[in-house]
Amino acid sequence: MSSEAVARRPRRRRRERLLPCLLLAPALVLLVGMVYPFALGVYYSFTSYWLQYPNRFRFIWFDNYISLIEDPLFARALEFTLGFTLAAVVLQVGLGLAVALFLHARIPGRSALRALMLIPLMIPPVITALMWKIMMASTNAGILNYALSFLGLGPINWFGSPDGAILSVLVIDTWGNLPFVALVMLGGLQALPTEPYEAAEVDGAGPLGILRYLTLPLLSPFILLAVTFRTMDSLRIFDVIYATTMGGPDDATTNLLVIAYQYSFQWYQMGKGVAQSLILLMLVVIVSYVLLRLWNRMAEEAAP
Repeated sequence: MSSEAVARRPRRRRRERLLPCLLLAPALVLLVGMVYPFALGVYYSFTSYWLQYPNRFRFIWFDNYISLIEDPLFARALEFTLGFTLAAVVLQVGLGLAVALFLHARIPGRSALRALMLIPLMIPPVITALMWKIMMASTNAGILNYALSFLGLGPINWFGSPDGAILSVLVIDTWGNLPFVALVMLGGLQALPTEPYEAAEVDGAGPLGILRYLTLPLLSPFILLAVTFRTMDSLRIFDVIYATTMGGPDDATTNLLVIAYQYSFQWYQMGKGVAQSLILLMLVVIVSYVLLRLWNRMAEEAAP
């Protein structure tokens, strides 16, 4: 071996050692860029920081968290956040499973229906909310009330009452996110093995028996995956609520993230707003951790 080849070998080794560092550099820069504002937010949550007076604040420890927990608005927002999340997840996962089963069956035009199902995912949530707000206008000018008039029903004030506003936000959120849940379920159905179904047909099992005792158990990891993603998103829903009700009427649709926005940018109490955001973050992390642990356990049990 020539002396030139021997001298070239250390340089090649240095390049091989540097290559992983170079590939990881963008991710490390992004991580540092995320850690700094998060640490700054944690610091401000322990201060009396007002947006109007950025240079006049003091360290008040846990006073922001204590005052938020003692605030009746926080209790109502937490109740709405948890109740809305439960209703949205149950409704969307149930309908998503039904849609996935329908699109998985051998029906005419199945490919076109699958393509049409993606339309709500292509529309930004704010545009979706504003579109539905126009359709849900309280007079017959709204297309929904106009359609109800043919049934002899009077115009419904969708956003004028607390119950109507909650139902309206739930409908809008379901319409926008149902395709995602259906796609997850449909992918799971297509990944299921065919041998158990062939054996069930030979044994004379009916469609309902196959669904209950075969499809749902095999599909359970995908169902829990959809539940996890929709739970995380529903706990921190903001755009649909703010574009339609802005948390009203009478704070009926005010959730934890809306309170954080109000404290930070309407009442200028940035310290309290950041503290509220961190409380929501802890809630999302805890719920997500529990669901992901359960999903990992199900995935291990379902693995051959």
